[in-house]
Amino acid sequence: MTSFFAAITITALLAGTNVSFHDVAKPDSITFGSSVVDIQTALAAHCSKMELRSFTPPRIPIAKESHQQIDCQGFNYMGEPRLAEFVFADNRLQLVWILVDEDDQDRIIAAMAEEYGREGLKNEIVIGYPEHRTAWRYNPREVLFYSEDVAPIFEARFRAEQTDD
Repeated sequence: MTSFFAAITITALLAGTNVSFHDVAKPDSITFGSSVVDIQTALAAHCSKMELRSFTPPRIPIAKESHQQIDCQGFNYMGEPRLAEFVFADNRLQLVWILVDEDDQDRIIAAMAEEYGREGLKNEIVIGYPEHRTAWRYNPREVLFYSEDVAPIFEARFRAEQTDD
């Protein structure tokens, strides 16, 4: 009987979100343009550990005043707890890197091709899907979700040395 109630509880918690244990799409908790405080609040239930870091001088090209990053340990993505790095420029969320294990590479690339189409922009560094503002990076192995504000920066990198593979 306990497992029945646990299943009901989990179902209730997941209702109304795009959460799936094998969903490669951008999680609902990623809301570009949100402030550091708003994202910290939204992530409180999704991170086993959370750390806020600041970079001086800013390392992200669009930052005029500040560059901060929330490191969220235990962020559930593709059915496993991950390290997710939420990156802010001038107190606005601009990009999220979700680090994955080596043995996840083929599964995640296949899921991205299925979700976004096989026409991703490919080079030795990334497979980019500009229409969805997302990418796979080979080294380190991670998934990127990015805002419209930083799209020109990343999409120029996707097109650089593009291959037809």
